[in-house]
Amino acid sequence: MKRIPLYIIATTLFAGIFTACDVIGENDRYIMETTPEPPTTAVKRVLIEEFTGRKCPNCPTGAQTIADIQAYYEGRVIAVAIHAGMYAMPTGSAFSDMDFRTEAGNTYNETYSPQGYPAAMVDRKTFDGVVASTIRDKWMTSVIAELAEEPIMEIIPTCSYDETSRTATITTTIEALQNMPANLNLQIYLTESGIVAAQMNGSELIYDYVHNHVLRTAVNGTWGESLTSLPQGETTTYSHTVTLPAEWNADNCHIVAFACEGSGNRVVLQCNECPVIPDQTLE
Repeated sequence: MKRIPLYIIATTLFAGIFTACDVIGENDRYIMETTPEPPTTAVKRVLIEEFTGRKCPNCPTGAQTIADIQAYYEGRVIAVAIHAGMYAMPTGSAFSDMDFRTEAGNTYNETYSPQGYPAAMVDRKTFDGVVASTIRDKWMTSVIAELAEEPIMEIIPTCSYDETSRTATITTTIEALQNMPANLNLQIYLTESGIVAAQMNGSELIYDYVHNHVLRTAVNGTWGESLTSLPQGETTTYSHTVTLPAEWNADNCHIVAFACEGSGNRVVLQCNECPVIPDQTLE
């Protein structure tokens, strides 16, 4: 089947642009053939890391933008909300009940230095000279560019959970679809969705705002661990455990696994996620 470029389809539909009907010449028409394309075994997924905070008046709009992108590219865009910076301070009566900041999140905020909030990193790549962009329209176009990339590996995280000890055991399988470059890291996050807590939205304080994809911890350290460079067709597995504090709802927690470069901006090459408790629906 002949394919219309992805950026044309996505940009047109997402922006809601409609045009009047024109007469199309015979030689300019797209012809849809009936031969189906074979299914692919692995696809490129994109990681969006959003810098946010409960006191940030524009952050709910940013969260909705990411939710819209995820809905459009269902299953191929993974979101993580990093609460850090001045808007994440748990001060004041409405915000002192919960602190969503993490040691890793604070380090990412210092390292990537967003110039405002919300700001989002798309696979930690530089787009228009910026890694953490505050321009929400750029998030979608950056995602489109990343989805067009050929994946060099597949990442499959799975998780088992012991309710008594509240321990999650994570197994991450890496399969090389091409010869993998050296100097890569494997990073494991644990996120939680469905957290009800106060949030500023413009000038309004919403007490029952639902926070999703909140970074709770970097399971294997702030920058992860060295990833074995594999030749094409080879696989390897990594195992990690994490104990969930009592205040985290395991039913709403997910594991995010991604491979990234081991230096520089630590560009993300592939990512995936799974629920801590199997068969839980992703938010």
